[in-house]
Amino acid sequence: MKRMLVMVLIALAMISGLFAAGSAEQKTQAQQEKTITLATGDAIGTLRNRAGEYFKAELEKHPELNLKVNHVQGAVLGTANQILDQVVEGSVHLFGNDIAWIVPYDADFQPISFGFMYRDVDHMNAYFKSSTFLDLADKVASSSGLRIIAPVPMASRMFFSVKPLNTVADFKGLKVRAPGLEMFVKSYEAYGASPTTVAWNEIFLALKTKLVEAAHGPVADVIANKWHLAAPYITRTEDMYAANAWYVNEAFWDGLSTEQRKGIEEALDATNAWSFNESKVSEQSLIDQMVAEGAVYNASFADREKLRTQAIEAVKKLEASGKWSLGLVDRIQAIK
Repeated sequence: MKRMLVMVLIALAMISGLFAAGSAEQKTQAQQEKTITLATGDAIGTLRNRAGEYFKAELEKHPELNLKVNHVQGAVLGTANQILDQVVEGSVHLFGNDIAWIVPYDADFQPISFGFMYRDVDHMNAYFKSSTFLDLADKVASSSGLRIIAPVPMASRMFFSVKPLNTVADFKGLKVRAPGLEMFVKSYEAYGASPTTVAWNEIFLALKTKLVEAAHGPVADVIANKWHLAAPYITRTEDMYAANAWYVNEAFWDGLSTEQRKGIEEALDATNAWSFNESKVSEQSLIDQMVAEGAVYNASFADREKLRTQAIEAVKKLEASGKWSLGLVDRIQAIK
């Protein structure tokens, strides 16, 4: 009897050891060192570029995650659209850039890029936390292999133009730079402008040569690209708010351990908080700097309500034509 008890205890010890070894092996495999190839796409020194460096530093505070970051800085990987393709393919794992680039992946993302869709940044942030947005993000991740995580509202976009913009009439026929995204194009058309597609890193030259007469963006992103030296009239219309998002390859994301994913999300949250604060704090000082260098700043566009009315009429017509789910604009507007 005693011998049998000893044999049972030995067997239990062996089984326990096997489970422990298996658990340790799984943990080792899950936590094996991985390198995140990160791109931010914008010029070195811009807020988005610095956010990439901030994220890298945040993640490096946690060596236990076994995650390294290779931040490919600047526009060396191509345009934002080209980099996003590389995320889908898996050669780039994480891409931080404008949330508008998610729009082509599902029709119900389209309204987020339309002018005057949000009352303010609080409204936009509430949308990002709503089931309307989160359910759609899961759907796109499943269908395309591209997951959008940790979106954050940023500063208001402003117009930089070669001539003053004081009334709605000044937008009539104005050649405005647009990214290769339909909702930006449709928004500018709703304002009465004539949108022209130009890559981000080519905007200064396009303004200088008057290929376009205006471009639209937050001052923190614009300052490093010197738009104001080619288009010195700055107009705050409060029509669109810039928002940054992080795009991750879904297969790469799934291959991370729970701890690694949590660590990345926490680092992104810290980065977003820093970016938002940096954007708010620096905006006025950057405007002051541009004015000192010859720019003219209009802080209050007199015809904002007229421009907003044109935009809302246009987006309602687009919805009625079947561009996205009926009632989506009203659902977004109803979010508190």
